[in-house]
Amino acid sequence: MMRAIVAITAAAMSASVASALPADHLATLVGNRVAGTPVDCIDGLGIDKVHLVDGGIVYEMRTGGVTYLNRPSSGASFIHDGVSLKVDFAQARLCRDEPVGVVNENSGATIARAKLGNFVPYIRTVAP
Repeated sequence: MMRAIVAITAAAMSASVASALPADHLATLVGNRVAGTPVDCIDGLGIDKVHLVDGGIVYEMRTGGVTYLNRPSSGASFIHDGVSLKVDFAQARLCRDEPVGVVNENSGATIARAKLGNFVPYIRTVAP
């Protein structure tokens, strides 16, 4: 049952990925959040939205106000306008070194594989 839930989540993630945004849109996505210490994994089931920025992936989480930035350790140059990501994972967590397919949106063909890097959390600052 868990494998089926994760597969559905992975399919939803793949379908919700927008076209790559210019790097200056990263500031808009993270807003007033502050970068924290990178982590190896995030909860794949907690992902609400996924955005592509040139060479990186931004994961907005459903709860906690945390946004993660992942700059793949390989294949990042293939993440640009006109592609989406295909995530094939069979666990509830999405981790560093996981492979993701980079898919051409026009043909539907996988054009490259990227390997995820560390996930940098961007956390909302709390006013004193």
